[in-house]
Amino acid sequence: MDVFKAIRWRRSVRNFSPQKIEREKLLQILEAARIAPSSSNRQAWHFVVIDDPKIIEQIPKQVAMGTKAIIPWIKGAPVIIAGCYTKAMTHMLGQLFGHENHLVDVSIAMTHIAIAATALNIGTCFVGWFNESKLKKLLNIPRKYKIAVLLALGYPADESTDEGIGGIAPRPRKSLKEIISYNKFGEYF
Repeated sequence: MDVFKAIRWRRSVRNFSPQKIEREKLLQILEAARIAPSSSNRQAWHFVVIDDPKIIEQIPKQVAMGTKAIIPWIKGAPVIIAGCYTKAMTHMLGQLFGHENHLVDVSIAMTHIAIAATALNIGTCFVGWFNESKLKKLLNIPRKYKIAVLLALGYPADESTDEGIGGIAPRPRKSLKEIISYNKFGEYF
């Protein structure tokens, strides 16, 4: 699939089929994260790939208060990836100026995962609401690491078509004029 088509098609899928993701495809998706760019090529990330149904079953219990009702679907995902980073490996200059390079870097890598998955007709959904300390304990993540985001992956329960992944067309987006300024904020392209 063309990269622009994958970007256009990528949407949050919350209804997964029970079909497992083939190991070859999962490795291809993870390779997209491995080759993602990072600040000073630090690659200050680590990805925990979860496919054990017993562990996945526990993840909804680790989400932030008030969101438990909206993410029970996550138990149906065949794979969940926890995108982790460590500040110890980040570029010192970024820290000096208060830039969260490490968080940006792992976010870029996780987006690579989402786009690569979409290109293979595998659905994804980002999850940012979780109790980090409980989740780190569940996944045995060392203290020095932080979890930036979770990404659920799986084949959509609804068939993909030429109209979009999971049978649903891409969602409407704002026009470029609404989101782009040229040279200075408010000066239009």
